[in-house]
Amino acid sequence: MLTIKGNLGKIMRTLYLRKDGYGITRKILIDMAYLVSHNSIRLPKYYYEENLYLSFKKLGSNNGAVEKYFLTKDKILSEDTNFYFFKFIFKPTQVIDIDD
Repeated sequence: MLTIKGNLGKIMRTLYLRKDGYGITRKILIDMAYLVSHNSIRLPKYYYEENLYLSFKKLGSNNGAVEKYFLTKDKILSEDTNFYFFKFIFKPTQVIDIDD
């Protein structure tokens, strides 16, 4: 039987980046294996566009207000030929599922 310790079980769920436009919200799946092992988001360059964001709740916020963390060019930590890398600055419980 597989036992998951600590917050790893909370982060090992499907997380999506979102992009609003034309009356719909498009979602882009985050590479969870890379996120867990490197604590950063690895985004293929062909998926990057302006106004791409991650929904989250502030720590200690009891009102349930959801905020948007936009992945802008100035937040890119590094890049290689195919990917942009962004720091994942949230606790897993802060990130909002796509259905929320």
